[in-house]
Amino acid sequence: MTVTADALPILEQARLDALAAELDSRTDALDFAATFLHLLPRRIGAIAKTVAAGHAEAAHVALVSLASSAGTVGALQLEHDARHADQEIRAGHFSDARAAIPLLDRDAEAVAHALQELLGHA
Repeated sequence: MTVTADALPILEQARLDALAAELDSRTDALDFAATFLHLLPRRIGAIAKTVAAGHAEAAHVALVSLASSAGTVGALQLEHDARHADQEIRAGHFSDARAAIPLLDRDAEAVAHALQELLGHA
C-alpha cells in the first residue's frame, strides 16, 4: 500500500482484492482497473471543464462517478478528494471546487503510476 502525506492510500490493494472476490475473477478486476486507468485522464479533464464552466449538475455527476470508481479500485485519496470537490459543488462553492482540481490532477497522476505498476506486474 502506498500512502500520501494525507495518510490515505494512493492505491489500497485490498479493494481490488475485494472486487476480484466479488466478481470471482482476478482477471475481471484487473480489467476494470485497466479501464479505469484508460479513462482517468478524460474524466479529470471533463471534471475540470464542468467545474470551470459552473455546470453544477454535470460536475456533480462526474465527481460522484469518479469517486465511486476510484473507491472500487482502491484509489482512496482520489475518492476522498473527488467527494470533497463534490461537496463544494453542492454547497455552491465553485471557487473552492476549482481549487480542488489540482488535487484531483495530483491524485490521478499518482493513481495512474501505481496502477501502471500493478498492471505491469499482474
